[in-house]
Amino acid sequence: MHDDLSYDTWTMMLGQADVALGASEAHGVMVGLICAGRADDDRAIAALGANETDPDLRDGLESARRRIGEALAEGGLGLEPLLPDDERPAVQRSRALIEWCRGFVTGFYFHDRDTGANDHPEIVAEALTDIGDLAEASGTVGESDLSELVEYLRVAVQLIYDEIAG
Repeated sequence: MHDDLSYDTWTMMLGQADVALGASEAHGVMVGLICAGRADDDRAIAALGANETDPDLRDGLESARRRIGEALAEGGLGLEPLLPDDERPAVQRSRALIEWCRGFVTGFYFHDRDTGANDHPEIVAEALTDIGDLAEASGTVGESDLSELVEYLRVAVQLIYDEIAG
């Protein structure tokens, strides 16, 4: 049902299920769970604070989990943070990027809050620290900086996945 993983589809799916998180943050949660090797539906639904009996949400999350997992397993940096389209203002896109990072950190540490970035190999610890720093950022970035951050996140997330879950 939800094979289209666009920002607008996520927004609609989450809104219909009364999930308080935005599309970017929810996508980040899912990616974080997958990178941590903990992506079963029940964990994803719990991490999103959603009603676990909503069949459309379950179907959408399963489709998302499968597609995100496939993109990461294939390597090649095929996964990108879910952000509003390029036609939307850079301010909106940069805020969504910060939300995505916040979601990634939440998902990655969802069931293991006692584990810190330094409990992983150094290269993973650095990537997790960088993503955590972005999650705590305030303000916005320009379009060129945004493109560079998206590219950095693609590499960092793939590296984390390869080292931990891959």
